[in-house]
Amino acid sequence: MPTVEERLASLEARMDAMADLRNLITDLRGDVNRQFTDVRTDMNRQFTEVRTDMNRQFTEVRTDTNRQLAELRTDMNGRFELMNRQFEEMNHQSLELRTDMNRRFEALDQKGDRHFLVLDTKLDRHFIWLAGIQVALLLGVVGALVGAYFR
Repeated sequence: MPTVEERLASLEARMDAMADLRNLITDLRGDVNRQFTDVRTDMNRQFTEVRTDMNRQFTEVRTDTNRQLAELRTDMNGRFELMNRQFEEMNHQSLELRTDMNRRFEALDQKGDRHFLVLDTKLDRHFIWLAGIQVALLLGVVGALVGAYFR
């Protein structure tokens, strides 16, 4: 069995080893805290870079999208102007066609009126001739009857 002094020496050696272990743990804690701080700093720097890069890219995308939308709007306005001109041209052509058709219908009406007037004049003349022939025939028949009666 070890003596008290040996036990005490063994405990003192263990205590010295514990103190060394405590110093090592304190150093380790300091190193870990420093490394965490370095990692946090590095991550914050990288997040800042990523945020800056994303903001720059979003700005580029927004600018590019606005430019493309402006081009599209300009193109659409041009096409609408072209369509408006085509509709105006179609309206103009339809007005010309309507004017031409009205002119032709007026000419046809006038021509038809002349034909009806000529036909009406012919019918009046033929009716007069027909009526005259019938009256002459009636006078001839009446004259023949009167002549036959007085004979």
